[in-house]
Amino acid sequence: MDQRGISAFIVAGGKGRRFGGDKALFRYRDRALIEHVIDAVRPAIANIAIVADDAARFDYLGLPCYPDAIPGAGAFGGVYTALLRSETGRAFVTACDMPWLNTDLIRFIASISEGHDVTIPAVRGEWEPLHAVYAGTCVEHMRKSLESGRRRIISFFDSVSVRTVTEEEIRRFGDPDLIFRNINYLEDAGI
Repeated sequence: MDQRGISAFIVAGGKGRRFGGDKALFRYRDRALIEHVIDAVRPAIANIAIVADDAARFDYLGLPCYPDAIPGAGAFGGVYTALLRSETGRAFVTACDMPWLNTDLIRFIASISEGHDVTIPAVRGEWEPLHAVYAGTCVEHMRKSLESGRRRIISFFDSVSVRTVTEEEIRRFGDPDLIFRNINYLEDAGI
């Protein structure tokens, strides 16, 4: 697949309240969580950036880091910022705390995303908004949702074309319960 039309953004702006600290830089299996995510994304999408307010903590990664365009807007604000900063027509957006991402699934989602505003996996009827491709055409719809106080990423989906990546499609690449598992608490990391 031609990677020039898509970029990747890792949302790492969470406060880590439930976790008790900075999840992105938490050492999991001898490496920071965000490094596991980068390693899974990079073979599929070469152009990677981070969305987080404290950019200095990520300097060692050598990736661009952008602050939230709308402070306090949570994960939705992170996705919105990614699209505002994207220099490509589409952006794969994922979270910094998902160390079991599957490179081939990311490649697949990117490959089927052209022509859709949102290309997003769904497991048991629930979307995975921080493992999805968003087209630049979503920006205005997202802005309207954010301005009206809606903070759920999926709040604008009824205004755009959505390509759902089915559970059957996901299972060709691995167990969805593992691929989309994120680390919210220390015990989630097996600590």
